Amino acid sequence: MRISARAFVVTLATVLALSSATVAGTPAIAAQEDPALAALTQVVPEIVEEAKTVPPTEIPDGDVQRPFGIATDPDRTLVATVSETDIGIGLPEASGAGNQPLPGLVTYAANQPSVAYAHQRTGQIARALTIIKDSSAPTEYRFPISAPEGSMLEVEEDDGTVLIYNNDFYLAEIDLPWAKDANGNPVPTSYRVEGMTLIQTVNHAGAAYPVVADPALKLQCEWWKAMCRLIFSKSLTKKLYNAWFVAGVAGAIEAMKGACDKLKGKAKLICKVAYTAGGASAIYKVREAARKNQCFAIRFQAPGIVWYEVRSKSCQSK
Repeated sequence: MRISARAFVVTLATVLALSSATVAGTPAIAAQEDPALAALTQVVPEIVEEAKTVPPTEIPDGDVQRPFGIATDPDRTLVATVSETDIGIGLPEASGAGNQPLPGLVTYAANQPSVAYAHQRTGQIARALTIIKDSSAPTEYRFPISAPEGSMLEVEEDDGTVLIYNNDFYLAEIDLPWAKDANGNPVPTSYRVEGMTLIQTVNHAGAAYPVVADPALKLQCEWWKAMCRLIFSKSLTKKLYNAWFVAGVAGAIEAMKGACDKLKGKAKLICKVAYTAGGASAIYKVREAARKNQCFAIRFQAPGIVWYEVRSKSCQSK
């Protein structure tokens, strides 16, 4: 039986369309059939546009990231590597297997029908998006944050950024909270923390639905391109100051060495530069920071430029 050229083209197009509906072996729902993707396209088209690009695994002057895809653990955790450490944002209220309609976007249904969730990652940020469909949706959303033992969360009072510290050193941060409705208007939102759980409140009453909000983990944080900044907590800054007060510069340097030994990789190297090459000049800044009740920080820029700072931004209060 002969097949006309037109029939062959139509058949081929159908086969290609069906094959393109599979991503990494998982059936992908077309945009018009994925309500979460449709809502994101309506409210935050710029994020959807970013998600059309495959998220990089090799980030220049940054950490190598694992390939982006559907999370399979019970909390649907989006894991990213920051400061050579894995940090995860969980979606415990998500349900179902998940769908990857775009290379940089995964959508999930939720236990609450009036809510949906999504993950998005680029070379700079990892997002856990909440899609609020109507007024019956909750106003609070909980996101467990996984980080190494000894980590803690703190909300900065000035802008609502969430700091992640580990063993008295800045590790990463979650960008300031935001939420937006279908008309592009901002929706009141804020963060608070309970242990290692981030809670976002979205006061969406009276908003035009859908509403979209997200916690967004900054992948490069204080480590970016050729410059990095290592921030000591207030507690550690005061500890170093007290060591200086009791035993002088030598005592403070010895205390700094003990703290730096807890670090790894690039952070440990930068810290070592401070207590070996910096010496008295580093301790002078430690004293200034402690007296101002702020944080001591080491800033390093290639090719080997180091200076010491007194930091109020990204400074853990405890």
